[in-house]
Formats: sequence, C-alpha cells, structure tokens
Amino acid sequence: MKRVIIFIVCTGLTASAAFFITRWVGALPSTQADDQLAWMQSEFHLSPAQIAAIKTLHEDYQPVCREHCRQIQQARTALVAARQSTPADVSSVAQAELVRVEAVCRDATKAHLQRVAAVMAPVEGARFLALVLPKLTSQTHDAPFGLK
Repeated sequence: MKRVIIFIVCTGLTASAAFFITRWVGALPSTQADDQLAWMQSEFHLSPAQIAAIKTLHEDYQPVCREHCRQIQQARTALVAARQSTPADVSSVAQAELVRVEAVCRDATKAHLQRVAAVMAPVEGARFLALVLPKLTSQTHDAPFGLK
C-alpha cells in the first residue's frame, strides 16, 4: 500500500510540474520563426505602419489564395479522373485546365507579393522579392501561400 501512495504522489508531482512548465512556456512571447509578420518586421526593418499595411494585404489576399488552391485541387482531381476513365484528348483538356489555374494562382500571388514589397523601402522590397518569388514554383496548393 505504501508503494501505491508513493507512486500516486510521484505521478501527481510529475503531472503538476509538466502542467506548470507548459503553462510557462505557453505564456512566453512567440518566436520570430513562429510569427511571419514579426520576422518580416525584423528582417526588412519595417515600421508598425508598414506591418499593419502588409497584414491588411495578407488578410485581403487569403480568400483569393484559398480559392485558387481549391480550383487547383479540383483541376487535379479532374485530371486524375480523366486519365483513368476517358480518352487521351479529354485528359489533355484536363491537363490544360490544371496548367491554366496554376498560372492564374502564380500570377496573382506574384502580384500580391509585389504589392507587399511596394510597402517596404525599395531595397528591402527587392530583397523580399528575391527571397519569396522562387518559392512560388514549389507551392503545393494544399494551403494558402504565406501565412497559414
């Protein structure tokens, strides 16, 4: 019986310690790696007004980006279905539609990123574009580009 009581006390102490440690860590401010806007502010030397403008641009673009991802996923599904059950000419139409919606997404996202860069100082905006534009080619369209 004595061992059971010791076990329960030790388990309770361990659980309490884990609880308080997670509460303490959770109360710490988020790191810049976790917060894209904070990272942008630090990396590109942005003022609070610039960050507010960029946040607005991102929030306004999120529904557009989400819709593009939906259209691309729909086109991918249609292409898979076309390849499995229809002649090659129908499959090529589905492939062309996928290429088209991916181009629409890429062009719209590039324009969005250019609007974001325009909020920054010219040198910082150019550096921002040099960092993010290459990532457009690797976008999976599983979720909106950028803030997730």
